This record gives sequence, C-alpha cells and structure tokens, in this order.
Amino acid sequence: MELPRAWQRPDPLRGLDRISWAEVYDGRGGAGRVPRLLRDLVDPSGDVRQNALSQLAERLLTDDTVSEASFCAVPFLVELGASYKVAGDVRDRVIFLLAAMALAGKGFTEDGRRTHRRWNALGRELPRTAPDWLTQTRHAVAQGAPKIFEALASERVACLVALACAVPDKLPSFVHGLMTDMIDLPGEEMLADAAEIAVALLKGSPELLGVEVPKVLGEGLVRPAHQPREITAALMGYRFALVSAYGDEGAW
Repeated sequence: MELPRAWQRPDPLRGLDRISWAEVYDGRGGAGRVPRLLRDLVDPSGDVRQNALSQLAERLLTDDTVSEASFCAVPFLVELGASYKVAGDVRDRVIFLLAAMALAGKGFTEDGRRTHRRWNALGRELPRTAPDWLTQTRHAVAQGAPKIFEALASERVACLVALACAVPDKLPSFVHGLMTDMIDLPGEEMLADAAEIAVALLKGSPELLGVEVPKVLGEGLVRPAHQPREITAALMGYRFALVSAYGDEGAW
C-alpha cells in the first residue's frame, strides 16, 4: 500500500547545514543557535521540543519583528509543519509561528534597526529599504505555506472564532474585552456585527465583564493609520485562534 503523500515528504531539515547561520542576523547578532533549535523540534523529549519552540519564537519573531534568520528559517518551518513524522504539538505551533511571522509588523535592517509596516491613505503598503526582511519573510511564507494565507485573508476567520468563543458552556476569560474592542474598530462592519452578537450572548455571564483584555492587534490595541481592513481581520483571527487554543500564556 502506498503511503500518504504527507508521509513521503523528505527530511524536513535537509539542507540546514548549507546555510552559514553564524553570518545570518537574527536581531541579536549571528543566528548560530537557530539550527540546533530547529533540530530540537524533532527531539523525542516533549520538554526539549517545547523549549525549542519558545526560544525559536523569541529569535525569529523578536517583539513582532522578523529578520534575515526568520526568512532563512521559513522553508524548514514549512516542512516541519507539513510532515506527519513530526510530533503534533510541534506541527501545530510551527503553523502558528509561520502565521505570526507572515503578520509581523516590523523587520530588522542590516544595521539592527527596525522598519515598520505603513500604508498610505489609499491603503497601499509603503516600500521599505532593501533587503526588507519583512516583505521577504511574508513572501516566503506565502510561497511555502499558501493555505496559511488563504485562512488569514478571510474576514470570516475573526468573526467565526469570535462567535465560537462566545457560546461554550465555559466561556474563555478574554472574550468580552475582545468583543468590546472589536465593536469600536472603525470601518469593520462585519467584525463589529459579530462582536455585537457575541456581547449579547455574554450578557448572561456578568462575572466575565471585568476581565483583563489581552493584546489582540499586537502592540496594545492601536491600529496603524490606513491599515487595510483585511489585515486587521487577519490579525484578529490569528490572535483569537492562538489564545483560544493555548490560553493567555500561549501567545508568542
């Protein structure tokens, strides 16, 4: 019997040693530790895998900032997320990490400074100085894992997850604050409608009305000027899915 295609995929870390990681910048200097951390993702020990995931996220997505190391790591993360030979806890978190890198709001320059995603009044993204690891990382994720972008591109992601969070028997503690913030987002009609429905459902649970609100849109709850609505929706959907799956402690 022929094995499923996912089981036929080659070693997810093939070619890892062909990159001169010590010369690759990761926001802290050389990315010499990245190969070891990637290898630790396939370690038999669950504790080793989880520690490697945490450290990789800190290096490849430093304060919502991607770098040359982020770009170089994307092909390996894509294969790790796609191979059924890799533990499920790793595949799931790797996919979340790829999504977060694709949605990153900042990128390191060669001299260690940061560039930000910005848009003009027409909602068109403004160019950045080369090599622009922010754009290159996002493109690499789109090429290697297009299904992630298909999910993030849909406004329904945020809306459906919002409603799903609002109706369980035991409601997540962060739901009400998120719904309230969604209602206040200008120009987000679909998100606002979903939020109003969710808040109405939550009125039967007054004990949740004073909960602490996590950061849904990244740094605080501030939406950058002229940011397109589809990007806001993608950020919302990603944050809802991550916190729903892993709780407040699960965020990178």
